[in-house]
Amino acid sequence: MLHGAAEVIFEDFNRTFQEGELWWNMCWEPHAYRFTGKRNFVLAINIDVEQLGSCSPFSGCNWLAPFVASPEERYCPETDRERRYILHTGKELYHLYRHQESNWRIACWLLIHQLLLYAINRMEWTELDGTMERESANSFSRIRQALNRVWTSEARPPTLTEAAKMCSLSPSRFSELFRRTMGVSYGKFAIRVRMSNAAKDLMSERFTLEEIAEKWGFFDSAHFCHSFKKFYRVSPSQFVSRKNP
Repeated sequence: MLHGAAEVIFEDFNRTFQEGELWWNMCWEPHAYRFTGKRNFVLAINIDVEQLGSCSPFSGCNWLAPFVASPEERYCPETDRERRYILHTGKELYHLYRHQESNWRIACWLLIHQLLLYAINRMEWTELDGTMERESANSFSRIRQALNRVWTSEARPPTLTEAAKMCSLSPSRFSELFRRTMGVSYGKFAIRVRMSNAAKDLMSERFTLEEIAEKWGFFDSAHFCHSFKKFYRVSPSQFVSRKNP
């Protein structure tokens, strides 16, 4: 938040973020937010996680940590000094993007890594140990094929057995690596992706509830509506109505 405030809702997590604060989420995490300030300015940064720390010595850090910790454990500035740092970094990234001077993409990438490292060093996540940092990049590469399939799937994501087979792993080994790397079970990851994609179909207004439910593997429209409200805290019809208030 560069200016104003926004309330973020993610499953049971709810928080209003003020100027100089920030939130993290993976692309597969259904969440909602609404502005609560009178004048709001948000800088949104989309990161290709496969490219994080792609050169030495960057690969020795668990760059996914700010995203895969539980929502309440994800870093958010707590002091005025930290908020000033976040604001300064956000404005600098925005300035680089607007003016696009020589090597601006490289400068942005370095700033993003610096921001991530700043957050990681201030997290109190108990799973952030040395072993996990050393193994994070390798573990991510081993499950990447399944991740790519889930992210790009136009229908229900592959089952756990199918996903493990894609990565040439046993289901138990795949589950272990997946939870360690992504901070969530494969099953929960898959349902979040399904809900996120179903929400996109709702927003397009090209499908009926029955069609969306069938496409994304729900028993029927009632089951879909119940699951949708659990994630977004509003019904599908309320969700769509917010598009055109």
